[in-house]
Amino acid sequence: MSSQPTRWNWTRRVFQSVSVVFLGEFAFYGVFRCPFAVPYVSCGNCPVVQCPGRKLWIPVWVIILVSGLAVGRAFCGWACPAGLVADLLGKAALIRGKVRGQVEKVLAAGKYPLLAAAFIVFTYWQNPRWAIPIRTGDFFGSVRLTVEHANPLWVLRTAGVVFALALGVVISHFWCRYLCPTGGALDLLNRVSFMRFRRSASCDDCGKCRDVCPTETRPAESNCTNCGDCKTVCPVQAVEFGRGPSSVERSEC
Repeated sequence: MSSQPTRWNWTRRVFQSVSVVFLGEFAFYGVFRCPFAVPYVSCGNCPVVQCPGRKLWIPVWVIILVSGLAVGRAFCGWACPAGLVADLLGKAALIRGKVRGQVEKVLAAGKYPLLAAAFIVFTYWQNPRWAIPIRTGDFFGSVRLTVEHANPLWVLRTAGVVFALALGVVISHFWCRYLCPTGGALDLLNRVSFMRFRRSASCDDCGKCRDVCPTETRPAESNCTNCGDCKTVCPVQAVEFGRGPSSVERSEC
């Protein structure tokens, strides 16, 4: 069956593009301008008045939570700006389909310690500021000044995120699959979400879904973003969208 882009794929790209228009600047500020140790969660007290997150952060987190309960990790595959960047970089990934088995499971578990660390920093350390929100001159000039005058921990955090995203040209979706705390939280919700993509009893384990998957997984498994790309390539039409675990998952329990 052809793996060429279908109407479903293009629909997802349209949703991602619209999301970039509304959330792209907020996402950029969170990485390169947010002065807090954990970005995107203290926007109401942020001194960076130019950041759109001051108005968007509560609606965005409500949408992420509600969508997580409804359709699992679909936000990552349909609306996250970083997810779109990862999708584009992943098309040029040098290593595809090589990280599997126990190695994949161990690496994929890396999201959860980072999620726990972010929670501890936010709750117990009161999400300290690690950067000085400098605003002089042009937009990118302000970014340069922020980097120059930031705490080394902030620089390390920012460089780590950028490096992990860039590693997507080596291992597809490296940041999303192995490190993203939000992805870790949504992965947990994916297991109990109301609706999700899953495999039916007709699945013959051919692996075509994993081959076409941006995050190199199978429906309802770890790192599945419910993007639906696998649905269009399954030769036995075993990928379905519905409620609860599939017959394949129940038999594997």
